[in-house]
Amino acid sequence: MSLNDIDPIDFQIISTTLTGIVREMQLLLFRTGYSTAIRETQDASCAILDAEGRLISQYKSLYMHLAIVQVFIQAVKEQYTPAEIEEGDAYILNHPYHGNSTHVSDVAVVTPIFHQGKLVAFCANMAHKPDIGGAVPGSASGQSTEIFQEGLLLPPVKYVGRGQVNKEVETILRANTRTPELLIGDLNGQVGTCRIGEQRIQKLMDKYGQDVVLKAFDQLLDKTEDHIRSEISQWKDGSVETEAILDNDGVELDKPIRLHLRTTKKGDSLTFDFTQSSDQTLGPSNLRPAGSRSACCFALIAMTDPNISNNEGLVRVFEARLRKRSILDPESPAPVSCYSSTIVRVLEMVVFTLTQLIGKKAIAYSGTGLTLTMGGRSLGTGSPYIQYEIMGGGSGAVEDDDGIEGPGQLHGAQKTIKSVPIEIVESEFASRILRYEKIPDTGGAGKYRGGMAYIREYLILDETARVTLRGNRILAAGVKGGLAGTDNYAILNPGTPQERQLPARTTLILKKGDVLKLVSGGGGGVGDPRERDRRQVVEDIEDGFVTPEKAEEIYGIIWRED
Repeated sequence: MSLNDIDPIDFQIISTTLTGIVREMQLLLFRTGYSTAIRETQDASCAILDAEGRLISQYKSLYMHLAIVQVFIQAVKEQYTPAEIEEGDAYILNHPYHGNSTHVSDVAVVTPIFHQGKLVAFCANMAHKPDIGGAVPGSASGQSTEIFQEGLLLPPVKYVGRGQVNKEVETILRANTRTPELLIGDLNGQVGTCRIGEQRIQKLMDKYGQDVVLKAFDQLLDKTEDHIRSEISQWKDGSVETEAILDNDGVELDKPIRLHLRTTKKGDSLTFDFTQSSDQTLGPSNLRPAGSRSACCFALIAMTDPNISNNEGLVRVFEARLRKRSILDPESPAPVSCYSSTIVRVLEMVVFTLTQLIGKKAIAYSGTGLTLTMGGRSLGTGSPYIQYEIMGGGSGAVEDDDGIEGPGQLHGAQKTIKSVPIEIVESEFASRILRYEKIPDTGGAGKYRGGMAYIREYLILDETARVTLRGNRILAAGVKGGLAGTDNYAILNPGTPQERQLPARTTLILKKGDVLKLVSGGGGGVGDPRERDRRQVVEDIEDGFVTPEKAEEIYGIIWRED
């Protein structure tokens, strides 16, 4: 132990306390959310950072947020001088290019933490907003061609100064959203969550001393880095390449998008080279650089130790190489509202290459999902509402287990996001859920079967509702002889003369009585289907996961009911 190290018992207590603080912040944020995006879907994350902006602790929730919050602090410090950052302040931002948010709908709150008059740390959180202006209800258009169409852009701006809300900023926010009460209510919840984090850090420093806690920050990052490097050093040196294809960007429909990754392991470090990926897109499939780094962080956690502390130590062990003006490092004003379809594939490419380098069990690709945003008027009050839901696809199988079914908690790469319960949809929005169920024969067949897709069918009760769908139609590939899962799709008024299939990305006006049917994609399988245990196939048939016809066709098992 060096002279600068603190007592190991104190370090363990402080480290555990930090984890508890961000967990408390996260749960408080979910409980105080005004919108279903936070309260039900839980599309949000919380973190603690040091005064330099290094990530100290972040609750493991959304993988796509894992390397984002650090850049928020840098953006605030570029906008405001040290003298302008004061106790009681709260800064908000959502600008993908002047703040590095994932997309305009994700609004971050950053608050400084002072102890004994010194800036010692920051609290931060980011949460999806049901609406922040833009061309369509819900802001995130699937056909935007520039960032300005996607909503109100907020570079870092002081929303609260010395504990007092800036009324001018709040007035501008209210004037640029279809749901002002939800937006302001969610923001106040985010600020309140950060205040709790501030108080807990201050009490921690009161108990152990400011210097001890700051030293613990440094040791925590070093410990995580050392642990990950130790794991990486045991893998074989070498390089692995893979690629994924997105069907289109929502605007240039006949132009597929190529994502390419070359992962190189040397010694105790990694290089993720994405430079051969396609140029930035005209439509909103672009992903800002911090998103790719987040995917790399999540994959490292998954491939090494899921219980490891999530902090700056993770990003020290790898380099993510990105090419300027590419889909993974776009230049303003390229749109980014549909980045999630891109980051899902980036994550799965990283996981695939790491499994090849490590020699771990193969993992198939997860089914693609759909995001629904519906804007209209409440039947009871006549006030505007934004219905925001994410449908995840079935997760890919693993080399020793089937893919995860749902759909209460979404599958695949977005499995930490939850679906909105039927009771909430029908009590808060002008639609009724007619069907919500798993679909047989949608999980990719294999020795281990992919997770099943599911269906969600809505009856429109509002006189008119404006709906935006965001998704990407790519089959989830199987590995080692496993078959691909099924595709996602959306149908308007199924089973009627007016039935028509909808594009994966579209905006349309629905009327009272219309029915919207959304179907997610199934996950890919692993291994030759003919090697699947016969008892598992029989159980799948009995559970309704596989039909007798498919069991005979694919698995070679003839089913007869006695």
